[in-house]
Amino acid sequence: MVRASKEFSDLAAFGGVSGAAAGGRGGLRPVRGFAEVPEAGCSGGDLLERLESGETVDSLMLSAGLSRASLQDLLVRSRADRLLRFDCEYIDSVEFRAEDAEKVICGAEAPQSALVGRVRIPEGIPAYLAELYRVPLLTREQEQYFFRRLNFRKYQFCELRQQLQSGRARRRLQDRMESLMEEITELKNYLIRSNLRLVVSIAKKFVKQLEGFYELVSDGNVSLMRAVEKFDYSRGNKFSTYASWAILRNFTRTIPAEQQRLDRFRTGNDEAFSQSVENRRSFTSDEHVNSIQKGVIRELLCELDGREQKVIAFRYGLGDGLEPETLEQVGWRLGVTKERVRQIEVRTLEKLRRIAERRAFEIPGI
Repeated sequence: MVRASKEFSDLAAFGGVSGAAAGGRGGLRPVRGFAEVPEAGCSGGDLLERLESGETVDSLMLSAGLSRASLQDLLVRSRADRLLRFDCEYIDSVEFRAEDAEKVICGAEAPQSALVGRVRIPEGIPAYLAELYRVPLLTREQEQYFFRRLNFRKYQFCELRQQLQSGRARRRLQDRMESLMEEITELKNYLIRSNLRLVVSIAKKFVKQLEGFYELVSDGNVSLMRAVEKFDYSRGNKFSTYASWAILRNFTRTIPAEQQRLDRFRTGNDEAFSQSVENRRSFTSDEHVNSIQKGVIRELLCELDGREQKVIAFRYGLGDGLEPETLEQVGWRLGVTKERVRQIEVRTLEKLRRIAERRAFEIPGI
């Protein structure tokens, strides 16, 4: 990923800054004719995302109507806003404050798993779910190592965020915080992927003939993500035990509520409906494909960044109680134009295709 700080490290060397535009002390003044407020549809967040995607500074200046100095200031502030919004709660520990904490916690390599034989994959589950069983389960020692490191990185991030809020240090501090943010995200995703098969195993016990199976797996994945955030590794318990309890507790609430909701629409006079057998079969088939499509996309959401996840979730109604929304509705939620939402959606769907091909998944209709 191209970083904003890297793009601006050699700003003075970029072409297009004439002697008339440069300040007498080597500083940069606004180029004549440029406004110091970005044009409509060019928010700081959008400009930062475009810069990180590889778009040049000159192109951003022209589209936003800003000078280099103003664009740089806007991007630095946008990076700070993103870092301040990052959700980062952690399980605190006295050892995080030790002088040699970095060396003790992060210096050693992760414990290695013992060699295991071929994993037995349950029958009757889709290929993309079978792929989860090829990810090795973590041992107790590995869980302790990764959760300890995850919470230590969160602690470091929160400590640096206090400096950012106080207005001290700018670019170097942001670089370090973004590095920590990326590592935190990678560690969380690794812990989630290593335990996704746990959700499938529990969901199979609650569902008959795979009815509502994908929705149940999706709910279980949300419970697993929350469990990763809340697990207290310092107590010495195994994470799989804690996560199983969290998933089961969620299922015991979700299934009765869903059955009650469906009972409201059941009737004993199904023959009264004039829908033909062919139409009913077509509708059932479409619903099944739609359910599989949503299930696969939910499994791959962890591979996307925050904005991409939101666009896909809102557009396809993947969250709890969400209905698919129009480009304009999603744009209003995110504070961008509907054209920008369309661009993000197209790019993200292409990204999902590549991820699915790499992991041998199949997304019907996409």
